Amino acid sequence: MSGLNLVVLRDPVPVWDAAAPAPPGPRLDFELIRERISGQYVSSASLKSPLARRLAGGNSAMAAAFATFEVRAQAANVFTTGEEIAFRLLPLLNASSWKGRLFSVIHSSHSFKWRQAARLLGTAKVGTYFTVSTQQRDVLVQKAGLPADKVVFIHHSVDADFYDPSKAPAASGEGYVFACGLENRDYATLTAAAAQVPWPVRVQAYGFFPQADARDEGLPANLEINRTRLSHDDLRARYAGARFVVVPLHAVPYAAGATGILEAMAMGKAVIATQSSGLADYIAPDTILKVPAGDPARLADAMGALWRDPAACEEMGRANREWVLRHASIERYTAAIADRILAD
Repeated sequence: MSGLNLVVLRDPVPVWDAAAPAPPGPRLDFELIRERISGQYVSSASLKSPLARRLAGGNSAMAAAFATFEVRAQAANVFTTGEEIAFRLLPLLNASSWKGRLFSVIHSSHSFKWRQAARLLGTAKVGTYFTVSTQQRDVLVQKAGLPADKVVFIHHSVDADFYDPSKAPAASGEGYVFACGLENRDYATLTAAAAQVPWPVRVQAYGFFPQADARDEGLPANLEINRTRLSHDDLRARYAGARFVVVPLHAVPYAAGATGILEAMAMGKAVIATQSSGLADYIAPDTILKVPAGDPARLADAMGALWRDPAACEEMGRANREWVLRHASIERYTAAIADRILAD
């Protein structure tokens, strides 16, 4: 076995000329990790075995797991970006003579399926599981029974160099209330709250997990929902033009909404967020207004309080960006993961 480190993704990473300028947008956390550990990518597209491809069917996570298993003999360490790959790969590694270590980010382990997988698969070939919420860490340790030294909480991250208010076009006019994303978003509550206020509310309802209830019929006149994909520059400009940002969520036990909260905080914006147990590590700062789940009246009151106090918005926004730089920068996140992988 050599000292090769593998970074495993569902889909292949877009390739660009190393001599050319970096592609636009925020830096990719897994690319920074790969650079730091001198790793090589493996993805579903790397799978060579026709039989394994048939067995994987259309499941790209399973295909990525099979592709990693094909080249396991070359690897000392394997890092996967989520539990959907890790918990498919680990049974294969456990059944083999592989002597390396598996590292993975675990976003959501609270479902019975993943909790039982973590318990039954054990940690003999696991280096570290990284969770982006303390509640998910506690699930793995207290409910799945994993050793505490195998599970590390780390704040999710944002590229604060890209999401920097000084790099966005200057906002004009009074602005608007802004919300974005799809995963477990409660846009029904935001819609009801928007009907109770006179200010413009703009929603960017696009993302990887279409479990939102954003509807186009019967919307209040001050609410606009955009479902088209924006460039990273355009999304940054939407944040820049907002008076403040709302992250309306269904209360869930994992960090749904963390990306939107951190992007808004990095952009120096005040934030209103649903009080969700999975986000306790991100909405703890006093500068984030917390509202109960599914309560349009409380959300409307919070929106009104911020809209009528621009100075408070600015002060909260400054404090939010400082919090991100201290706790949730992409440099901090990727260094913590890479250093753990490289540690003896």
